[in-house]
Amino acid sequence: MKRKYKIKNLLSFLLFILIVGCIIFLVIKIVNKNETGKDSNKKEETKKTTKTETAPPEIKLLGREEYTIVKNGVYEEYGATATDDVDGDISSKIKIDSKVKIDKPGDYVVTYSVEDSEGNESKVDRKVTIIDVTEPNTAGVPVLMYHYFYDDENGEIGEDANYLAVSMFKKQLDYLKENNYYFPSMKELALYVDGKLELPKNSVIITMDDGAESNYRLAYPLAVQYKIPMTMFVVTSWTDVSQPLQQEMKNTGYIIFQSHTNDMHQGGCSGMKHGALIQCIDYQTGVADMKKSKELLGNGDSMAYPCGDYNDQAFNILTEAGFTLGFTVDFGKVHKGDNKLALPRVRVSDGNSLDYFIGCL
Repeated sequence: MKRKYKIKNLLSFLLFILIVGCIIFLVIKIVNKNETGKDSNKKEETKKTTKTETAPPEIKLLGREEYTIVKNGVYEEYGATATDDVDGDISSKIKIDSKVKIDKPGDYVVTYSVEDSEGNESKVDRKVTIIDVTEPNTAGVPVLMYHYFYDDENGEIGEDANYLAVSMFKKQLDYLKENNYYFPSMKELALYVDGKLELPKNSVIITMDDGAESNYRLAYPLAVQYKIPMTMFVVTSWTDVSQPLQQEMKNTGYIIFQSHTNDMHQGGCSGMKHGALIQCIDYQTGVADMKKSKELLGNGDSMAYPCGDYNDQAFNILTEAGFTLGFTVDFGKVHKGDNKLALPRVRVSDGNSLDYFIGCL
C-alpha cells in the first residue's frame, strides 16, 4: 500500500511539474509575442515619424508670380525649380497644370506641384490675367531708350545727358504705374507691327543699352520694386549672362536680356555714320557673331544696333542669324507696318522734365 501511495504521489508531482511547465511556456510565448508586436509597432511608428518629420520639397517660381497679358498675346512659361532636403534637385519631377486660354479674358492659375521620394508634396501657384483691349493703340508704341543712371539721392552726379538721375527715373515709373501702362514683350511688339495683335492705348517698353554697372545697381532693384519689366541690351562678350547675378535678374522675370551684338560694339567702318562694325564686317563673320549672341542669350527676339548704326548688310546679318526685331536710335514710336529691322526709339535724357517725358509717350 505504501508503494502504491508513493507512485501515486510521484505521478501527481510529475503532472504538477508538467502543468507548471506548460503554463510557463505559454507565458513566455505570450510575452515574446507582445514584445515582437511592440518592436513591429515601433518600427512602423519610426517609419511614420520619419515620413512626417521629413520637410516637404521647396518650389521656387522662375519669372513673375503674376502676369497680365493682352488677349491673344504671348504667355511664356518660365517654369520653376524644386529642391528636397533628402532627394536634392527634383526640378525634373515638377508637374505643371495650366489652363490659361490666351484668347479668353479672365483670371487663371498655373499650378506647379512636385512630390519627393517620401511622398511629401508641395504646390505653388502663378496668377495669369488675360485682359481685353478696349482701347487699341493707334498712335504707336514708345520704346524708351536709357543708358546709365546715377544716384542723385546719395550725392552722385551724372557725367553727361546719357546718365539719368534715379529720382527722375522713379517719377517716370510712378507715372507709368499710376496710369496703368501695359508693358508688351518683344514677341508681342513683333505681332503688333505685323498687324496680328492689338495692344492697349497705354503701352510702353523700357530698354537699356550696354548693360552698364548702374543698370544692375540702380535700375534692376526698381524693376523688381515697381514690378515693371525692363530689357537690357547687352554685348555678350562683355556680359556673361550665365553668371549668378545675371541669372538672378533673369529669374525674377523683370529683367529680360536681349542682344547688343556679341563683339561688334566697336568701330571700324570709316565714313559710315558712327563707324559701327556691323555695317562693314565680313558678312559671315557678322552672322557668326550674332548667332553666338543668340546662343548665349537663349533668344533672338531683338537686338539694338551699336551706336544706332545700320544698313542693308546689318539687316541681312540679323535676318540670317534668326533675329526678329532691330532697334535704332532714330527718334519715334513703333507703328504697325514698320520695318521690324529698323525700329525707332524714344531717347530718355537727363535734364528733361517729367512733362516732357509724358509728352513722348
